[in-house]
Amino acid sequence: MPSGIRMARDLAALAGRLLVAEQMQLPLGTRLALTDGILRQMDRYTASAVHEARQAGAGWEDVAAAARLTAAQAGARWDTPALRVLFPSLQAAERPRAMQQHLADALAYLQIGSGVSVDEAAERAGLQMPYVLQVLEGVCVPSWPELYTLACVFDGRPEDLRVLWESALGSVHPPRLPAQGAAGYLAAALRGLHLAAGSPTMRRLSKQALLPPECLTEVLEGRHTPPWNTTARLVRALGGRVEDAEPLWQAVLQAAVGLHGTDSSRQLGCEHCRVAAQDGP
Repeated sequence: MPSGIRMARDLAALAGRLLVAEQMQLPLGTRLALTDGILRQMDRYTASAVHEARQAGAGWEDVAAAARLTAAQAGARWDTPALRVLFPSLQAAERPRAMQQHLADALAYLQIGSGVSVDEAAERAGLQMPYVLQVLEGVCVPSWPELYTLACVFDGRPEDLRVLWESALGSVHPPRLPAQGAAGYLAAALRGLHLAAGSPTMRRLSKQALLPPECLTEVLEGRHTPPWNTTARLVRALGGRVEDAEPLWQAVLQAAVGLHGTDSSRQLGCEHCRVAAQDGP
């Protein structure tokens, strides 16, 4: 399910295109096609917002009150079968495109939070504005220097986007690092996924990851690395791919074993992490 922030950003992009089309007096058919796209995107945003509210614990009565509907009407409009129509499951061939969109979502979240306009960002990064728009919309993957510069322009940490960038290109290659560096690299990857998911609160994320909010904060800050089952569950909760995260986690384990011996795998994470790992991935 795409995040609400992604749906809202796409909606804003469509509205911007309609404004340009109107200013340039493009053919009526072009403007009406954009209008149809905006109406469809509004439906998708609404469904995504409802889905996120439901995941956060809202009942159908709460949704109905916000939408000025009855609970039965809200359930019928946004239940699972209806969501499947709006958001068909990704096919295997579409997964690389999905990871490209994750990178765009994270960068767009930084851009919105920074308050830096697209044209200002393009000027400061030395890039063309149409190209920056394509990057923010997930149409293309920038080079690492371009992404690094844009992340800095948007007051973000470029290292948080590194693994998302590698994943968008098709593969993740963890560097050889000491134990603390390897753990920090994995934490940065998790923070990137957190950005791409729209930075959900720790309280909301804890319900899916089965970890206390304070523990999640420490994990994202790189203070400790959970066992693999717990890490995999967190990656899934953030909409990431476990196959991208596993080599990063293995690098942490290998570095820890080299430093502390073969019992290191039993000591990864805090007590909450180790208990959660017993519940499976």
